[in-house]
Amino acid sequence: MMETDNETTFAVGCEPVVSDEERRRLLWLMAEYFRTVGYTDIKARLPGFMAPPILSGTIEDHRPDFTCRQSDSARTPIILEVVTPGVVEDPGAENRWSLLASAAKLYSAELHFVCPKWTAQGAVDPTLKRRLARMELTPNRVWTV
Repeated sequence: MMETDNETTFAVGCEPVVSDEERRRLLWLMAEYFRTVGYTDIKARLPGFMAPPILSGTIEDHRPDFTCRQSDSARTPIILEVVTPGVVEDPGAENRWSLLASAAKLYSAELHFVCPKWTAQGAVDPTLKRRLARMELTPNRVWTV
């Protein structure tokens, strides 16, 4: 059974399948959306999908939640991270997000984040955008679903 404290969430950040139900629901939604619009090479931390590869960092290694290739002529890669209320304030997220941003630059990929539009704790995206701005990270897109 998955513990819900944030340290546990990031301690299993390299596991091939996301165990948190809220994060898993958002991942399923994005996987189906990207498949519907014709994106390819979809890898997701979901049952039945090949997991994205682990990215090696200087402090810790992390596995992106989701990767795919767009249907444009360059087949531009996307690295996508799911952010829920339990993750948006976690200090450990900064190392993970920095690593994902570095990987996006290295592979000429777009960096996307997806968060729930509304939760019992309120909207997640304003807090996420403020944290990313403080970190001087500019994602290509923040999806609210």
